[in-house]
Amino acid sequence: MIQAYKHYLHILLNTEQVSEDELKEASIIIVPMVIGPISLVWALIYIAFEQYIPALIPLFYSCVSFINLWCYRRNKNLLIIQKVQMLLVLILPFLLMWTLGGFAQGSYVMIWAFFAPIASLIHEKEQKSQYWLYSFVALVVLSVVIDPLLITHYNHTIPPLAQEVFFFLNVTAALCGIYLLLKYFIRKTDINTKEKLKEKHNELMEYTQDELTKMFYTDSLTGLPNRRALIEAKKEIHNFSLLLINIDTFSQINDLYGEKFGDKVLIKFSEFLQENLKKNPECKLFRLSGDEFVLLSKEKNRDTLKNNLTKLIEEIHKHPLTIEDHDIYLNITVGISFEETELLLPTANMALKLAKKESKNIVFYSDEASLNEEYENNLKWIQEIKDAILENRIVMFFQPIMDNKTRTVTKYESLIRLVDKKGNIITPWHFLEIAKKAKLYKKLTKIVIRKSFEAFKDNTYDFSINLTIEDILDHNMNEYIFQMLQNYGIGKRVIFEIVESESIKNFDTVERFIKKVKSYGCRIAIDDFGTGYSNFEYLMKLQADFIKIDGSIIKSILNNKSSEVLTSVIISFAKEMNIKTIAEYVETKEIHEKLIKMGVNKSQGYYIDKPSADLH
Repeated sequence: MIQAYKHYLHILLNTEQVSEDELKEASIIIVPMVIGPISLVWALIYIAFEQYIPALIPLFYSCVSFINLWCYRRNKNLLIIQKVQMLLVLILPFLLMWTLGGFAQGSYVMIWAFFAPIASLIHEKEQKSQYWLYSFVALVVLSVVIDPLLITHYNHTIPPLAQEVFFFLNVTAALCGIYLLLKYFIRKTDINTKEKLKEKHNELMEYTQDELTKMFYTDSLTGLPNRRALIEAKKEIHNFSLLLINIDTFSQINDLYGEKFGDKVLIKFSEFLQENLKKNPECKLFRLSGDEFVLLSKEKNRDTLKNNLTKLIEEIHKHPLTIEDHDIYLNITVGISFEETELLLPTANMALKLAKKESKNIVFYSDEASLNEEYENNLKWIQEIKDAILENRIVMFFQPIMDNKTRTVTKYESLIRLVDKKGNIITPWHFLEIAKKAKLYKKLTKIVIRKSFEAFKDNTYDFSINLTIEDILDHNMNEYIFQMLQNYGIGKRVIFEIVESESIKNFDTVERFIKKVKSYGCRIAIDDFGTGYSNFEYLMKLQADFIKIDGSIIKSILNNKSSEVLTSVIISFAKEMNIKTIAEYVETKEIHEKLIKMGVNKSQGYYIDKPSADLH
C-alpha cells in the first residue's frame, strides 16, 4: 500500500515525465487512497467529541473508498471508481456541514465538495461537466436556505481550539488536493496540444520526400513543372534550346470573363500543349508564371523548330478551347534561344519582347535583339533610377495587413515604387535587379527606411520594412538603421522583414544585428516561409516574431491538399514557438475565411486591399 501511495504521488508531482493515461489513473485513484484513511481518522475524532452523527459521514466515505479500491484491483474499471468518488465528494461534505450546524460551524468542510466540478472538468465532456457545477451551486443555495434551521438545532460540544485545528487541516488539505487536480488539468491540456502538433507533423511526414519535392517543383494550377523545376533542370541539361511561349492578350480574357475562367483557359492550354508534345518525348514543358510557358527541346535546327511551331500555331487556330460553352481562340508569341544554359531564359525573354514589338509570332534570339534589350533594360533603367533618386521620384506604397481576430488593419508593409517622368507608377519587378547590378540598391533601401519612418512617425500603426541578408551584413547599412531608430524613437512599431533567409551564412553577424534592433523594441519577420522545409531551423536563430507563409502555398490552399497540410503544420509549429503567422497573397474571400478557420493570425493580399500611396 505504501508503495502504491509513493507511485501515484510521484506521478502527480512529476507530470512532465509520465503519459496522459498514467496521469488520469493517478488523479482518480489517489482520491480514495488519501481521503479514505483520513476520513476514518476524522470519524474517530468526531466520536471522541461525542459527535456521532457527523462521524457516520466520513466513516461511510471511508468504507465506500476501501470497497472502491478493492474492486479496482480486481476489474481495473476506472470509470466506476471515478463516478462513485465524484458523487460522494460532491454530496458528503454538504451533509457533514449540515450535521455540524451549517455555515457558521462547518463551512470549512464544504470546500471538499468543489473537487467534483473540477474533476468533472478534467474527466467529463464539457456539456456534462456543467451539470456538476450546477449541482454544486444548487447544494450551496439549499445550504443557505436551511442554514437558520441548522443553527437553532446545533448542540456545540467541540472545543474552539479543536475547531480551529479542523479548519486549518480541512482548508489546507482541500486546497492541496485542488492544486494537484489543476496541475493535472494543465498537464493534460499541454499533452493534448503536443499530441495535436505531433499528429499534424506526422500527417506531413506521411508525404514522402518525393511527394514534398514534387509539390515544391510543381505548378499548383496546371500540374506542370514550375519555375523552380526549370532552374533545376537547366543545371543538368546541355545543348538544349529554350522556347518561351506567351499567350497573346490573355489579360483581356481575365478582364472579360474573370480570373477563375482565365485559370481554366491556362489549364486547357497546358493540356493542349502536352497532347501536341507527345510526338516529341524529349521535350520538357514548364509553366513559368501567369500566361508564360517554357519548352526545353533537344532540337537545335532553326528551320525545323520554326516549322514545328508554325504547325502548332495553326493547330491552336483550328481548335479553339471550349470552356463553359465559350469557344476561346488563342494566339501565341514565341521567343527562342540557343545560348548557353545560364543565358537561355533571359535571352529567350529578349526574343519574346522583340517578337511582340515587331508583331511576329516567332523570333530567334540574336545579337541585335541583345543590343536592343540591353539598352532598354539596362542603360535606360539605370539612368531612370538615378534620375528618380535625384528628383525624389522613389515613393512608398503601403499594403495593409489585417488582424484576423479583430478583422481590423493595424499593420502595413512598406513597398517601394518608382514614378517615371510620365507619372506612371513602376513596380520593383522592373528595376530592382538592375539597381543591384548598378550598385544603386543600397541607396534605394535607405530611401525606403527613411520614408517609412517618416510616414509612420505620427500614427500608431505597426509597419514592416524588407531587408536582404546583404543589407544586414553591411556595416554602413546597420549604422544607418540604428541611427534612424535612435532619431525617431518608434522602434516598438517596426518589423524588419528578412527576405532570402535561406541564404544566410554568417549567422553571428545576423544574430548581432537582430539583438541590437530588438533592444530598440523592433520585431523580426521571416518572408516567404514554407518554400523549403529545412528553414524551420532558422526560426530560433533569427528570433522570429512573425513568419509570412509563402504566397505560392496560400494561393492553392483551397484545392491543393499538400498546400493545406503544409500550412497547417507551419501554423502548429508557429503556435508552439509563440510566433505569429501572416499569410501572403490572400486574393479571395474563400481563401481568407479558410485561413481564419485554420488559425492564421494575419492576412495580406488583394482581397484585404491593394498597395496604396495613402494610409487608410
